[in-house]
Amino acid sequence: MKRVWPFLIMGACLSSCYVFKAYKYRNFELKDVEKLGAVPLQASTQPFVFAYDTLNHTSLQQYLDSNLTRSHTYAFLVIRNDTILYERYFGAITESTKLPSFSVAKSVVSTLVGIALQEGLIQSLHDPITRYLPYLRERDNDFDLVTIQHVLDMRSGVRSSENYFNPFSNVLQMGFASNVSKPASKVKLGQMPGQFEYKSVNTQLLAMILEKVTGKKLQDYVVEKLWAPLGMEHAATWNSDKEQTVRAFCCINAAARDYAKFGRLFLKKGAWQGRQVVPEDWVFRSVNADTMSRYGGYRNQWWSDSRKEYFKDSLAAVAFANQHTSAEMKTYRMKNSNQTGYRVDYHTGEFHAEGILGQYVYVNPAKNLVIVRLGHNWSHPKMYAQRFIYNLGQALR
Repeated sequence: MKRVWPFLIMGACLSSCYVFKAYKYRNFELKDVEKLGAVPLQASTQPFVFAYDTLNHTSLQQYLDSNLTRSHTYAFLVIRNDTILYERYFGAITESTKLPSFSVAKSVVSTLVGIALQEGLIQSLHDPITRYLPYLRERDNDFDLVTIQHVLDMRSGVRSSENYFNPFSNVLQMGFASNVSKPASKVKLGQMPGQFEYKSVNTQLLAMILEKVTGKKLQDYVVEKLWAPLGMEHAATWNSDKEQTVRAFCCINAAARDYAKFGRLFLKKGAWQGRQVVPEDWVFRSVNADTMSRYGGYRNQWWSDSRKEYFKDSLAAVAFANQHTSAEMKTYRMKNSNQTGYRVDYHTGEFHAEGILGQYVYVNPAKNLVIVRLGHNWSHPKMYAQRFIYNLGQALR
């Protein structure tokens, strides 16, 4: 198969050279960020700076240092009450290094949708996407059934391969094609909308809608509505095609502290230093525990993790479930026993933006806490990155 690969790629490149790029960067490295086309996101002229207090948190530092050293982490931040409790960069990484976030960008794009909705540029999330992208109707009349909300929730029914290891997949075509809008505009439906199926092309469609209604490039809109108001300290980039159209479904490259500010925005219910940057109602409808529970842990391109508690006694299980409005009680067969136990699944109100290779912006409103992890494929002997971060957030006192 290895001998066949070069000929397959050469043949594909006669019409689509993105395949060569996808194969070239199949083992992504941090240095590759600077080699890919990108547009700048200028730093704010009035930067916001977190307070700093790491001296009084030595036990936290020791725990994280011992767990992160071999985890392929580039940057890790713990910020509580607007104060940095832990900040560490590994290798040659510094506080100003532009670090890739991959699909964390999806949560940024959805936030821009919330702002455009408030501004009246988008009339309703129940609008069919063909109202803004009418050419999709020419491909399939059933696109009239797909709403903006369907696209936000990855329930559009579009057919697109989401294989990051196959250079011929649709997601990598969008990632490396010279015109990212072309493959997105040619998308087809695979099924009727309603069922969750993670497809990055959904976010690119949202970006196309935003550029249509705002009359602006998305990079200009994000600087105006988020980057400048949030006081981003360092210049960032957003990977783009030859037309300077951003690859909206991924690929914002920014400093770790600036990602933390995006998390803080949602921690503060969309407010920033006395100004409502994002509608509070949008934040609530996107990430509160009941919403996340109702939509299986994914809403408006944000994620949440459910927790499980086990009980032998049904009364104890019911009492616990009554404390959590998002709780769902289930029965299970206890190990090495014929007895029935009770499991309560519930969402705690924590949520996160997530990118492939283990990029996380985690928010815990109950503890006024933001955690940022950026790096390569997470490596830990006992737990996945998501569980590590959620456990850390719940353990902090």
